[in-house]
Amino acid sequence: MLRTSEVTMRHAVAMLATLAALAAPTTLIPAPAEAAHAQAPPAVYPEVGRGTAFLDHDALVSGYAEPEWYKANIPFLEVPDREIQDVYYYRWSTYKRHIRYTDSATGDVITEFHNPPGYSAPLGGIVAAAGHHVYEGRWLRDTRPIDDYLTYWLQGPGAGPKPKEEYLNKDTDDWAHQYSWWAADAAYQRYLVTGDASFVEGLLPDLVRQYDKWGGQYDKKLGLYWSVPVWDAMEYTASAYETDPADPYHGGAGYRPTLNAYQYGDARAIAAIATMGGDKALAEKFEKRAASLRDALHRYLWDPERSFFYHKARADLDPQQRLVSTREQIGFVPWAFDMAEPGTERAWAQLLDPQGFAAPYGPTTAERRSPLFMRDALNGCCRWDGPSWPYSTSTTLTAMANLLDDYDQDVVTPADYYTVLRGYALTQYKDGHPYVAEAHHPDEPRWIYDSPGHSEHYNHSTFNDLVISGLIGLRPQKDGTVVLKPLAPAGWDYFALENVPYHGHNVTVLWDRDGSRYGQGAGLRVYVDGRQAAKRATVGELTARVPAAVAPGRSSRPDDDAANPYGTGYPKPFASYTNGIDNVWEAVDGRIFYDDVPHNRWTNYRSPNAEDHLGVDFGVPTRVSDVRFYAYDDGGGVKAPASYRLEFWDGAAWREVSDQTRTPERPVGAALNRVTFPALTTTRIRLVFGNPPGAYVGVTELQAWSPAAGDTSVDVAVAGQASAGVPAEVTTTFANRGRTPATRVTSSLAVPPGWSAEPVGSPRAPVVRPGGEFTVRWRVAPPAGTAPSPGAHPVRAITEYAGSARAVSPYGQVTVGLDPDSYGKVDIEDDFAADTSAGYTLYKPEGGEALPAVTAGGGRFAGGGTQPFFGLAAGPAALSSADAISVVTAGEFAGTGSPEDSVFVGWVKDAGTYVTAWYNNTRKQSGINVRVGGRFLDTPGDAQLTLKPGDRFALALSGDTITSFAYTGGQWRPLRTADIGGTLATPQAREGFRYGFGLRGTSGTIAVAGLEGRASP
Repeated sequence: MLRTSEVTMRHAVAMLATLAALAAPTTLIPAPAEAAHAQAPPAVYPEVGRGTAFLDHDALVSGYAEPEWYKANIPFLEVPDREIQDVYYYRWSTYKRHIRYTDSATGDVITEFHNPPGYSAPLGGIVAAAGHHVYEGRWLRDTRPIDDYLTYWLQGPGAGPKPKEEYLNKDTDDWAHQYSWWAADAAYQRYLVTGDASFVEGLLPDLVRQYDKWGGQYDKKLGLYWSVPVWDAMEYTASAYETDPADPYHGGAGYRPTLNAYQYGDARAIAAIATMGGDKALAEKFEKRAASLRDALHRYLWDPERSFFYHKARADLDPQQRLVSTREQIGFVPWAFDMAEPGTERAWAQLLDPQGFAAPYGPTTAERRSPLFMRDALNGCCRWDGPSWPYSTSTTLTAMANLLDDYDQDVVTPADYYTVLRGYALTQYKDGHPYVAEAHHPDEPRWIYDSPGHSEHYNHSTFNDLVISGLIGLRPQKDGTVVLKPLAPAGWDYFALENVPYHGHNVTVLWDRDGSRYGQGAGLRVYVDGRQAAKRATVGELTARVPAAVAPGRSSRPDDDAANPYGTGYPKPFASYTNGIDNVWEAVDGRIFYDDVPHNRWTNYRSPNAEDHLGVDFGVPTRVSDVRFYAYDDGGGVKAPASYRLEFWDGAAWREVSDQTRTPERPVGAALNRVTFPALTTTRIRLVFGNPPGAYVGVTELQAWSPAAGDTSVDVAVAGQASAGVPAEVTTTFANRGRTPATRVTSSLAVPPGWSAEPVGSPRAPVVRPGGEFTVRWRVAPPAGTAPSPGAHPVRAITEYAGSARAVSPYGQVTVGLDPDSYGKVDIEDDFAADTSAGYTLYKPEGGEALPAVTAGGGRFAGGGTQPFFGLAAGPAALSSADAISVVTAGEFAGTGSPEDSVFVGWVKDAGTYVTAWYNNTRKQSGINVRVGGRFLDTPGDAQLTLKPGDRFALALSGDTITSFAYTGGQWRPLRTADIGGTLATPQAREGFRYGFGLRGTSGTIAVAGLEGRASP
């Protein structure tokens, strides 16, 4: 077993490259020269390539932070409608802020809310608007976010299991089916833009599985799918009030145009993708499914007398299965997938009817003539019975563009499309500036569902896709062409859409009535890669040839080793000073936006220090060569730093990184600042900032990027717990997914300083062929003879292959079992055999509850009352070490079933300052509460737990981390971990804290049977 202290630096380099466990003190390990040369720091933005330059890109994105992102990624637009143009660029800024990097396994997700609500899927995804997210994001030049996002929902955490609970949709057991959406259609429509056939063909088995899993909601008799309105993302709809008036939030299950149209679109898309791959049988199967759904939709959901598609209640709610009485905007959804048959177009007259859906800030979600229109809509939130809802408006405008392009009808015109689109643009304003929230009043210029810190810049709809594919009319094709069908007003003298990423090329659309605007001559023109490809004299349909599609290289996706969306564990951020309203974890949460709506940043505002640092502890030796920080700048008290230096931990001291290249050379606020340098290996990095004159420094995100791994993956799995002398078993698996030729492989395992990692067998494979895997088992153990550090500790797998390529896994966690006896110093041991209550001080936390009446002796310390009570008891023993444990033995619970029946354990200073873990006997859950100076630290997340009398409940402290444990069934198990910064890390910080516990109840009596406090000497 190798230890760093026993080898030279040269041997340490070899050890990392071949498998070794790096132990404390951590040493600087330069990367091998050939590897550093082969893996240059990854590009920040995609290359635009050849295109046109008719528009002033700098001017068009002036005022937006990080303009380089826009210039590299978006198609640039110029139209004579100022509101549509302004909202277009604003909506790209909204989309940008919702691209969230998570970890090396998942990459990017697209979020709906900035702060994920409790019903979100893992890593914050909500599937309801995923189809909109893909439609909008398909026009970005960087394909990685949507590649990752589709994979997240179809193969990754978004496809994983969820509880079948009412709160999360009791009819489905996975996150990708929590809400209805159009997965395959979105993936296929995105392929039509990128031209990347291999990616969408690779998703085909997952798309089929996604489709088939809706089978539990398929009615064979009718040939239709049923759904519940709320799981169409539509609460309190008119059809919900009608089908289930007792529960209009959910509404009655029924056959709706939504899910059935989505399934139709998905069936057609699966058939098209199968045809691309040569699977004729699968294509025919899904074409038949689509035809059957189309027939059933018209047979059962179309009312020829009222000329509209409606919700039909399921037979168990209405034996007659009547169509509901109210037209709802969902009746337009079939056209979004070209599902509606010719002859149904007269339904669209309702969109323009003042008693139908027409509204200055519309369309409305239910027709005005309905007695259910706007019922309770101005009370509370999220009532889709009349308000203007961007989610639904997006689908309706997508459907309307299809109607105008693909159907022979005279009900609506391109001028009507522009009218509705312009009304949608005018909706997206607040206080004179572009803005989008959840829902808008249909007749007044105000958002009615707009929760502070929640729904600002809400990402639940499309707008830019409607401009690109509808107004300008760029209709993507599967062959080597691009088709233009503009719906722009006939009176416009000009419009331009420049450098649209399309099939790996750049397409520009230019309309100039007399040639004076752009100087290229009069008429409509299409350019491909900067060269004119087609033209006509008037605005109308135009087809241009496009060279063969250039598939993007997905092997180029790098990893951010500093990102931690979980807010716990490693990598772990740290800072010398953090302002009271800021959170250092927000600097590594994968979210980048430059304003305070909502809050997402670290600052040293009002710091007393001349300099302050912000850093990341990787937990294990990590190769670093590319550090980025996105500076927050509010133009007032927080500005770009006057200076900064980048340092790394060499195992004994901080040293400045040498040979730095900075872009830009001087730090800039509201922008990306990047530092690249020859690769080094360390466990920690930090940026040391110098404050600007009269102001302080802020960072919205700190990153450490490593080069891409190619078409490979590495995973790490942990079995069992570790303790001194008893290793845990860790398995690392390298997978060659098929694009990398047969290659030699060397695996290693990065472990915390001082730990050991010993392979069982050889960590080298002479060859791993495409589609093959290489697995290594490791024995991993913590250092012997050091202070106990129970809880989860990071490990990370590293594989080097193909000469200089390198793949790194997400973090795994090795759990060290709790052993209270390993803490050598007993600070307190009280079994309450005698009345020792005089040694305890009872504090009443803020909240209005009374102190409990307490008694002690006879083997218990009890508290109770007839009214709600809460008391924290600080015992006679002081907390003497940053490595300590506080343990209570459960004695008695009230057992009344009331909301509060809880016991706490930890350390108490006073009524407003305590560090505790809690167990709620009614909810059978446990969590962590940390309060400092009356303010709670952010310690989210609960664990399932059942404690019985005699069971033990503990909170362990290890420096700046606390972990709760429970002893049940004869063994200790960890519950929750939280970072508490310097709350108890130093003797000064620990002053006044004492071992203690808490009792909280609604009524009755709660007791503990013992308190034990131990620490490392």
